[in-house]
Amino acid sequence: MPNLPTLTDAKWLIILIVAAFAFFSVNPFVNIEAGHRGVIFDKLRGGVQKGTFSEGLHFRIPFFQSVLQIPVRTQKIVFSDGYSGFGSRRPIMKAASSDLQDVNVHVVITYSLEKESVSRIYQEVGEDYEAKKVVPQAVDAVKTFTAKYKVAEILTKREEIRNKVFEYLRDVLAKENIILEDVNLTNFEFNEQFKAAIEQKQIEEQKAQKEEYVLKQKEIRVQQKIKEAEAEKQAKILEGEGVAEYNKLIQQEISDKVLEYKRLENNRIAINKWNGIYPATYFGGENSAIPLINLQP
Repeated sequence: MPNLPTLTDAKWLIILIVAAFAFFSVNPFVNIEAGHRGVIFDKLRGGVQKGTFSEGLHFRIPFFQSVLQIPVRTQKIVFSDGYSGFGSRRPIMKAASSDLQDVNVHVVITYSLEKESVSRIYQEVGEDYEAKKVVPQAVDAVKTFTAKYKVAEILTKREEIRNKVFEYLRDVLAKENIILEDVNLTNFEFNEQFKAAIEQKQIEEQKAQKEEYVLKQKEIRVQQKIKEAEAEKQAKILEGEGVAEYNKLIQQEISDKVLEYKRLENNRIAINKWNGIYPATYFGGENSAIPLINLQP
């Protein structure tokens, strides 16, 4: 007959099952999500550990180790009223220009944490590092550099202001092991009085541009007429010079030989027209008629 399990064997089996159930019920494994690092708090070794868990499945000691997942991928903060997209939303930034005009600034900031410094950030700052470090430093940077420009310059020098804010904020956050990726000043809002002044200025500028365009068109037409008149003048001058040159050439060609040729040609024509009969008389002075001598044989 096969050996049947004894009571002692069954007891140990039950103990193993209960122990296994208890072991897995306390969740000894932790899965670190993509784009995160696991910060380890170990009660046995004195708190937050320097090393972290990377993405994937890891084992932790139940009851003695806890793991907090901290995002290390790009994070976005939007300082704008009514925003509901990706990233955390913060109230619009309220700043002032150098001429003491109120300016509301819409800002978008993207940043990430240094992966190797996640434990240090959590240990020194805590989980709310964004509220304690990124937001106040960003607000301070925008207010500082907006205040260096007059309200009329802010719109035209937006990129210049943005670059100064970015450089300053990048260096400040780097000291906190936070990587600033981008700063975008998406919009500026001014009080109603200044908005009306801007609109009026734009209308006047458009009107001035239109008048300037009309004036340029008139100048172009005048220049065209001047060029046409100048061309006509030059044509007449050239034509006159051509006629004078032609006459000069003709005069140069008229010589004694030409005159002699013309005289002989006239005589030839007269001879061809003569009928062969000599006149009987010729007229002298005082209308007197003198008979001609008959030269015929």
